Amino acid sequence: MVSIGLQSEYILSVFGLSLTNTFLTSVLVTAFLGTLGFIFYLKRESHKNIFMNGLRILIFELLKLVDMVTEDRKLSKKILPLIATFFLFIVTANLLGLIPGFLGSFFVETPNGGVSLLRSPNSDLTTTVALALISVFAIQFFSLQILGIKKYVGRFFNFASPIKFILGFFEIISESAKVLSFSFRLFGNIFAGEVLLIIIAFLVPYIIPLPFYVLEVFVAVIQAFIFAMLTLTFIKTSTMRHIEPEAQN
Repeated sequence: MVSIGLQSEYILSVFGLSLTNTFLTSVLVTAFLGTLGFIFYLKRESHKNIFMNGLRILIFELLKLVDMVTEDRKLSKKILPLIATFFLFIVTANLLGLIPGFLGSFFVETPNGGVSLLRSPNSDLTTTVALALISVFAIQFFSLQILGIKKYVGRFFNFASPIKFILGFFEIISESAKVLSFSFRLFGNIFAGEVLLIIIAFLVPYIIPLPFYVLEVFVAVIQAFIFAMLTLTFIKTSTMRHIEPEAQN
């Protein structure tokens, strides 16, 4: 019987460093996407490969989507690599975890018994927190780059009036809360989906789980899209509201 817990399982030790099954899967996903990107770079001039053309269309559509939010093609090109990486990594990791038998096909023996060798990275809170931290750091980076040091610091520490000082304090809380919002939203949806599929497959192993698989595929794509779009939107709003008042003057 396959089981899944909140804590990811340690499966091996490399140079004294214990590695979890979610970390191993993250490495596999990263290697897959890295190889795909390298092949795409080598074949970038070819227009006969259907798969490569599909990737071009996906990237172009993502660029247009980013344009709709930023309304600035120059800024869109700077942000696109980050947004595309988030989307592709999360959606690949999510869909990989839905492959039939993924949680139960490969096992490794540990002192605590047999555990699944592979597991969806986003069902591990450690992974989603890491993604959230990268996202929030990127939001601060682009905000600092666009606003400059003075305006950026002024978002959080404004002594012009007591109200603005208090608003700056709430701005700090808001930015910090993004880490929790990003990480728990992604983790909760993916972990709950895996638990649901395991329970349904155990109780009714044939036919009945299929609609739930379709639903989870939809959730896997939507969650990746939401994470990427929230990052993009926060990058835009963290700069727009602090630039527009001066522009109107």
